[in-house]
Amino acid sequence: MRPLELEGFLNSVLEPEKFDDYCHNGIQIEGDRDIKKLVTGVSFSNAFVEKALNSSADAILVHHGIFGKTFFRLTGHLKRRVESVLLNGVTLLGYHLPLDANIPYGNNYAIAQKLGLESLEKFDVGLIGRTPIETTVSEFTFSLSQLFPNQKIFLHKNSEIVQKVCVISGGSSSMLDKLEGIADTFISGEVREPTRELSREMGINYFCVGHYASERFGVMNLGQLIKERFSLDVEFIEYYNEF
Repeated sequence: MRPLELEGFLNSVLEPEKFDDYCHNGIQIEGDRDIKKLVTGVSFSNAFVEKALNSSADAILVHHGIFGKTFFRLTGHLKRRVESVLLNGVTLLGYHLPLDANIPYGNNYAIAQKLGLESLEKFDVGLIGRTPIETTVSEFTFSLSQLFPNQKIFLHKNSEIVQKVCVISGGSSSMLDKLEGIADTFISGEVREPTRELSREMGINYFCVGHYASERFGVMNLGQLIKERFSLDVEFIEYYNEF
């Protein structure tokens, strides 16, 4: 499979043209290999690339690739990351916001489905849904600990009941102030200094489940889709980051 063929397929699924993103979505570094082995993962880094090359990757698909849309100075750590990909003829593909928002393969839909949320409605790149029955914060915390077993669940608790939940993976804490009167619970991947008081003043339970942990599902789902559609050798490589 040629790199442009894979990009074309992923673009048809994720529709990146609909998003004003912080990066170019699609091929970020074009390699010269036919793709027989695809490695997927959350974030582009030297250590992750080394693991992918050791696994004989012809292409790498990540959620956090190279950020920035215009030509950039290729120096320092970024030069070293790019250099190892170029020297090995590997293709790097990255999909950011389109992979957060996608239904049915994206990060937020996966979390909502795994938590059993119903009556889902889009909210920015995330979703708002309802728990099937009235759920206590303690019960909901346990469900999150089952879904994110390697992650310490951080909670600002501001009510006893969880019923209407907003899910936005990754660095979404800035969306909190848009949820007043809309949701009673917010699941995010990060927390900021103002979060405690904002959530308290709005009466919203705020769960932080980790940026990395909240954004594993999308690339895993895409990898499975590609494997089934094209019979490629696909491997998800875990390079866990508790933040």
